[in-house]
Amino acid sequence: LKSLETLDIRGAESVILLPLSFGKLEKLVRLLAERVELPDGVALENMKSLQELVGIRPTLHALTEIGKLRRLKVIGLVIEEKPESGNLDTLIPTCLQMCPSLLQVLVLRAPLFYSLDFLAQVPSSLQTFMCDGIFMAFPRWINSSLSCLTVLSIMLYGVCVQHEHLDKLAQLRSLRFLQLHFSRSYGSYGKLVIHSSASAFPCLTEFRICCFNGLIYLKFQHGAMRKLERLCLGFNPRETNRHFGTINFDYGLQNLPSLRHVVIQLWLECPEAQDAIRKTINDHPNRPSLDLSVMSSFSYG
Repeated sequence: LKSLETLDIRGAESVILLPLSFGKLEKLVRLLAERVELPDGVALENMKSLQELVGIRPTLHALTEIGKLRRLKVIGLVIEEKPESGNLDTLIPTCLQMCPSLLQVLVLRAPLFYSLDFLAQVPSSLQTFMCDGIFMAFPRWINSSLSCLTVLSIMLYGVCVQHEHLDKLAQLRSLRFLQLHFSRSYGSYGKLVIHSSASAFPCLTEFRICCFNGLIYLKFQHGAMRKLERLCLGFNPRETNRHFGTINFDYGLQNLPSLRHVVIQLWLECPEAQDAIRKTINDHPNRPSLDLSVMSSFSYG
């Protein structure tokens, strides 16, 4: 196995403890797993070909060893509810600071309401950031310095999404995929306007947005998100209509010139909303496809 380049052990339901001989796989390029743990006796410094580590539990030892990998491009960490050793609030940021400038993909799998606010910054070379945990404040590291970021998926909890937050996201000039799930604090609901600007979201082709509270009102101005092809929305139509008075659910979709596919999940049956949405789609000059469904209960994913 010394010539092994890919070790794919995804599909296991329980945590796999890597063998002590794992560190001898000097030609290994990628490890793909659901959940694996690196034993304290295993060193990674000789695995100079390793570029992808997916499914690693972030123990003190594992994060220390990961920081020694000079060619690492992909990291996928699986955070447990209660780490057995070390303080992840400091261990993970320290590990990321030690990672080389080659790092392109960072995926953090965590329990649904696990706070990731300890993440004060991410490598500027990132192309993909995805997480299952939550941010209880809009991340300050989301700004124009992430010039290579093409995929971003985050969850905000108890955050009132402001226009300034949308402006920060709009500055990510390479962004092609944006998934934004959020839960606003009660009493902080307001319309989200996507402004027209040639420099805002210049490359975005897919936008997924869902509010856990069910209330969401988007308004796309003429010329906003010019390259957007796929839009996914999830909301409660009755509560949204009650709060915003959006009888016709006019979100300005006609102002999206590249729109091809629309996916909408309604949290409750609402014939008026369904008819209004279908009319909006039918009136769009591109006649985009519409996937309209009603969820019997909320599920994230």
